[in-house]
Amino acid sequence: MYIAWKTPRPFRHGLCVLLGSAPFFAHQFTYVIDISAAGFVPLVVYLAAWPALFVWLAGSIRRRLTWLAASVLLPVAWVGVDVLRGEVLFGGFEWYQVGQPLIANVFLASAASIGGSYFVTLLTVLPSAVAVDLRGDTRRKQIIAAALFWCSLVGWGLGFASSHLSQNEDENASAARIALVQTNVPQDNKIGWSFEQRQRDFDEFVAMTGRAVLEKPDLIVWPETMFPGIALDNDTASMLERERLGHLNGFREQLLNMQNSLSVPMLVGAQRADNVRVVEDDGRIRFEHDGSYNSAFVLTEGLVQEARYDKLSPTPFGETLPYIKSWPWLQDLVLKIGLGASGMDFGLESGEDPSPLVIEIEGGQISIATPICFESTQSSVCRRIVNAGDGADLIILMTNDGWFGDFDTGRRMHLLLARWRCVELGLPMARCANTGITSFISREGVVTRELEPRRAGVLVETVRLDARPTVYRKVGNLVGWLSLACLGVLWLLTIAMRFNPGAVRSPKKGL
Repeated sequence: MYIAWKTPRPFRHGLCVLLGSAPFFAHQFTYVIDISAAGFVPLVVYLAAWPALFVWLAGSIRRRLTWLAASVLLPVAWVGVDVLRGEVLFGGFEWYQVGQPLIANVFLASAASIGGSYFVTLLTVLPSAVAVDLRGDTRRKQIIAAALFWCSLVGWGLGFASSHLSQNEDENASAARIALVQTNVPQDNKIGWSFEQRQRDFDEFVAMTGRAVLEKPDLIVWPETMFPGIALDNDTASMLERERLGHLNGFREQLLNMQNSLSVPMLVGAQRADNVRVVEDDGRIRFEHDGSYNSAFVLTEGLVQEARYDKLSPTPFGETLPYIKSWPWLQDLVLKIGLGASGMDFGLESGEDPSPLVIEIEGGQISIATPICFESTQSSVCRRIVNAGDGADLIILMTNDGWFGDFDTGRRMHLLLARWRCVELGLPMARCANTGITSFISREGVVTRELEPRRAGVLVETVRLDARPTVYRKVGNLVGWLSLACLGVLWLLTIAMRFNPGAVRSPKKGL
C-alpha cells in the first residue's frame, strides 16, 4: 500500500511487486509441478500479477485524483482487485486473501457473518491505509483516516454482536451423528486406477465403513469420486444391463449390497454422465455421452436415490477449461502444451440444481448442502447451494485432496477456506477428504475434530443442527462487489483526467 501511494511510476513498481510476490506463490503451489509442469510458471505469474495490478491501479488513481484519502482509495482498490480475481476471471480463485488467516480468531472472523471474507479483508487492510494517511501532512485526510479507523472497530463489533446474539443454544434442536471415511488413495493411483487396484481400494473402503457402523451413525460419507466402478447412477447401470454388459456393474452391486446390510444411509461421490451409449468401433466398444458431471449420490435401502447433486462449478484447469471449451481445437492445443491437470476429464459440465439433499434419519430428516471439492473455496457458490429450496441444516463437503501429494500446507489452506463458509452461512460442516484433512467444523469456523492427513481412517461426531441465520446469507458478497464498482468508477475518472485534465476537479470538501 505504501508503494502504491508513493510511487511516481506505478507500472514499473508494479512489476517489482510481481517479482517480489512470485516466490511466495511458487512455494505455495509446488504441488502443481507434479500435476502440470507446463502450467506451474504461468500460474505463479498469474497470481503474482494481482498484487502488481493493485499497485498499478491504486498508484495511477492516486497520481490523478490527489484529493482522495489513502484510507478510502487503498482498501477499496485492494478488495476490488480481490473480487476481480476471486469472482470474475477464470471462474474465480478466492485463495490467499489477506483477511483469511483471521479465521483463527472467533471475534475477528465473526464479521464474515455480515459481509463475508471480503468484508473481513476490508477491515484487515484498513489500518494499513490509515497509517499511510496519518504519516501525511494533510489534516483533512488525517481526520478521515481516524474516522474510518473507528468505523472499522464498529464493523468488528457488529460482526461479533451479530454472531453472538444468534448463538443461543436451541434445546429442541435436532442432531445427526455423521461418520466420515477418510480414504488415502494417491492421485497417481487414481489416475491409472487398474481393476486390481480398484478392488483392493474398494475392499479397504468397505472395511472402514464397517468400523464406522460400530459408532452407530445416522449417515456415512465417502469422499469425492471414490466410487471405483463404471457407473453408480440408475440410468447408466440399466443401459449396461440392456447391452449385456452387466458385469461392469460389479462394484455398484457390491456397494449397494453392503449399504443394505448395514441399514445406514450413505453419501457417496462418483462421476456420472447423461445418455450414455455403447458404440462399436473396429470390433471394440466405447462409450459416448451427452455430458459428464461430478456428483454426490444418496444410497438408502440398497438403492441409489434419484435425488443427487451435480457439481455447479467445475474446477478451472482441472475439470474444465474456462472460455475455450467451446473451441475444441483450442482446448486440444492447451492440453498438448500441458497447461491443464494431467489425468483429469476437462469435459465436465456444470450442474443446474443446487438444492440440498434430504436424507431420512432416525427421528426425522436432515437437509444437506453438498459442495464438492474446490466449491468450498467459492463463497457465492456455497451460498447458492445453502439457500436453495428450503435451505440446509448442515454442510457436507466431499473432496479429493490427493492432488496436493505430500504438500500438507495446501491441504491446510483448503481446510481454512472451508471454515469461512461456516461463519458466513451460520452452519456446521462435516468435511470428508481423500488423503485428508477430514474434519468437523462448528458454525463459528472452529475445527472441533480432525484426522491426520495422508492416513486412512474414520471420524465420527454428533452434529447439532441449529442453523444460525446470518446477514451474509441475504446480501452475499455485497461489500466486495461495491468495492469493485467503486474501483471501476475511480479508474474511469482517472482515464477522464488523463485525456481531459479539467474534467475532474478536486472538491473543496469531501474525500
